[in-house]
Amino acid sequence: MKKQLDDFLSVLIHERGLSENTIEAYRGDLYQYLDFLIKNTDCTIWTDVTDLTVMKYLYYLKDQGNAASTLARKAAAVRGFHRYLLRSHQVNHDPSFSMDLPKAEKKPLPSMLTVKQTEQLLTAPDTQTALGRRDKAMMEVLYATGMRVSECIQLNREDLNLELEFIRCVGKKGSERILPLNQPAIQALESYLSLSDEPKESHLGQPLFMNRLDNRLTRQGIWKIIKHYAELANISIQMSPETLRHSLTAHLLQNGADLEFVDELMGRANNSAAMRYPRPNRLPLKEVYARFHPRAHS
Repeated sequence: MKKQLDDFLSVLIHERGLSENTIEAYRGDLYQYLDFLIKNTDCTIWTDVTDLTVMKYLYYLKDQGNAASTLARKAAAVRGFHRYLLRSHQVNHDPSFSMDLPKAEKKPLPSMLTVKQTEQLLTAPDTQTALGRRDKAMMEVLYATGMRVSECIQLNREDLNLELEFIRCVGKKGSERILPLNQPAIQALESYLSLSDEPKESHLGQPLFMNRLDNRLTRQGIWKIIKHYAELANISIQMSPETLRHSLTAHLLQNGADLEFVDELMGRANNSAAMRYPRPNRLPLKEVYARFHPRAHS
């Protein structure tokens, strides 16, 4: 039975390309399921598992006091495995077919800044200092583009083109986005980069935002920077590394931008059927950006 579980995990890795963290979550959930079957049932092969067996497992999980979101994840793993067995003709019945998947609790909305609070945060750094210039440039880029902190960390100097007012960003699974920059971001970057007198040729592969040891800033480092300036600006909401990204999403939608544009800017996958068809009247990203970004005319 364990071999078939491991075969399923291999399919997830090699055919579906799931992340290592997702695979480990599946592995833990399915090994727990197998352990339950071995200790609490007479099942010795997967064809022994019945609808009642799966129901007993769900009740077992509930009795353990698992949160609704955890129950939903574990049940989805069980259903995914049994569907795999059926599709690969290893069984002729899916005992999880009639299983009611527990509904995960809705996640609370992420913390978001108002436009005024965003201005207070972005103007908090002391640009008379080198670190202040770096911090302002980094936060301006995050708010200008809505990129993820993980994407910001990976930026190199050559990803930046201030003359054409864009920055290149590599997102999830190596997907590339060319993102417009607004004037406040461009000015902050120019001020920050003016601190270096090295020739451009020496910048290849050099991180755009570095710490005091000339290494890339880390996610934790960026979180500490944003939290520090939030305190200086007397912003009391709970901050996270993605606060500027969430805030920009809200501000763009409030200004009238459509979801398709926001998803494109943010690098979010959009599976809408409408996305498959050409739209000759659709405005270019940069033009929509100039119309709806709160700091596009600053």
